[in-house]
Amino acid sequence: MSKSSDQSLGRRQASPAAWFTQSFGVLILIWIALNGFDGLLTGFLTALVAAGFGTYFACGQPYPWHPLRWLAFAGFFLLESIKGGSDVAWRAMHPALKIEPEFSRYEIDLPVGLPTTLLTSLVSLLPGTLSVRLYEHEHVLTVHALTPSAVASVRRLEHMLNWVFHSGETGR
Repeated sequence: MSKSSDQSLGRRQASPAAWFTQSFGVLILIWIALNGFDGLLTGFLTALVAAGFGTYFACGQPYPWHPLRWLAFAGFFLLESIKGGSDVAWRAMHPALKIEPEFSRYEIDLPVGLPTTLLTSLVSLLPGTLSVRLYEHEHVLTVHALTPSAVASVRRLEHMLNWVFHSGETGR
């Protein structure tokens, strides 16, 4: 992605120090989430080394880090998963409710790179939807959905990811 397209998306250029800081912060939080504060020195050193290697081998610039937006995104994703899972379970238990599987072409309106990759991966984690194929040159994702309305959850997911990755207050 060029510098001009980064700026048009509201994305600022970040230094290797920013990449390192973001990587280290995420890795140490993962360590604490998995192990608590037991072995924190080991976790600190491991996160330090991993962030160093990640910074050295990184081929792109990090996106601005918005911890509260990621927390909001986690809540959103949990609610979408519960809502979609309940719908799929309800349909499985009540055969009168129709399942109308279909393949849909979904035009992606996110920047190429991490946001698109994350969207493609997370669609398959939402109940009732599955990423089938990403046509990178067209920026189109083929989605398999149990019902035509399931594609709406992909739209909501994309909107939320747009908000998380955008450096402005309300999204693009």
